Amino acid sequence: MIIVKKMFLKVHNLQYCFFKIKSYYYRAIFMSCGDGLVFWGKCNIKNPQNIILGNDVSINDGAYINGLGGITIGNNVSISAGSMIISTTLDPNSLIFKKHVNKPIKIGNHVQVGAGAIILPGVEVGDNVMIGAGAVVTKNIVNNCIVVGNPARVLRKIEML
Repeated sequence: MIIVKKMFLKVHNLQYCFFKIKSYYYRAIFMSCGDGLVFWGKCNIKNPQNIILGNDVSINDGAYINGLGGITIGNNVSISAGSMIISTTLDPNSLIFKKHVNKPIKIGNHVQVGAGAIILPGVEVGDNVMIGAGAVVTKNIVNNCIVVGNPARVLRKIEML
């Protein structure tokens, strides 16, 4: 039993070594990337050449980020498991729905994106914001608040000390 535990621990440690290698790879191909980028598991990042990351950004397992329209993520941002940040969409005015519209997304500093949350094109998220699990962000979010729901709405303001 001890041998099995040791083998599991080695495989587990090797897996996290690959995540560090992935961090170095993406750091080289993002438009700009600050220090402290961490990947925690597998994620899907499209068009990284249009993505700007600040310092201490954490991207968790199953996150999907599509930077076609451009994405700017501030410092100290955590993107939880299964979250989606999508900067492109189909044009609803196109009769055959084949035309895409790209709109930039800006995420401020000190933001927590909850598990399974979705941030749609053209949204600006302020500083010191918590986005609840499963929230669908369709409009801009002001600073210092917690948002939840579909569509996301301000649950309450956060008092800053």
